[in-house]
Amino acid sequence: MKILHTSDWHIGKTLYGRKRYEEFEAFLSWLAETIQQEQIDALLIAGDVFDTNTPSNRAQELYYRFLCRVAASFCRHVVVIAGNHDSPTFLNVSA
Repeated sequence: MKILHTSDWHIGKTLYGRKRYEEFEAFLSWLAETIQQEQIDALLIAGDVFDTNTPSNRAQELYYRFLCRVAASFCRHVVVIAGNHDSPTFLNVSA
């Protein structure tokens, strides 16, 4: 079984007042492609998916689109552990 561990994405974080959605989108695209290419069985996301516990609609859209891509891939399990920046409300997805 291949497991890929990642954490601390902080989707929605700004840096010096600059929105970084293009960077987050590029990262999530790279991660989805890596999961597919490496035939990852399980993805573990260990906290701080979002930068705040009330993420913007755009941040949520990036996250949920990524999860849809992963669901359509070889990967069969995604385990998400909420961090201190996350709200379990946004991370809990039932299939």
